[in-house]
Amino acid sequence: MKQLNIKENGFSLIEVVISLFILSISVIVIYNLIISTSISSFELSQKYLAKEVANNRIALMNTIEKPTKPMNRSGKMTMGGQSWIWEEKINKATSDEFYDFQISIRLENKKNFTYTTKGFLKSE
Repeated sequence: MKQLNIKENGFSLIEVVISLFILSISVIVIYNLIISTSISSFELSQKYLAKEVANNRIALMNTIEKPTKPMNRSGKMTMGGQSWIWEEKINKATSDEFYDFQISIRLENKKNFTYTTKGFLKSE
């Protein structure tokens, strides 16, 4: 009986298939990580801009646009090259010395608010 003398050079088919499977899973995971990081970075920058719009409104309420009575007001502001809609709700607080306020900020073309803050203002 003759025995074939076969030299084993290279990888077997199953080894190649398994290595390609592992490589493809790794590429998919890295791609998803990059996508989620870029989305998170974008959302974080949006929240930062919305917070700055709210801080501008608070500064105006403390200086130029001091509320004299409970009221609701809204408006539009441009920040970071985008149009932001702000809505303020100013109410009497439990003490007559203060008003409590809520400022909500959203992008002009969005329905959901990106940022909301609450606080108190000293009444005149």
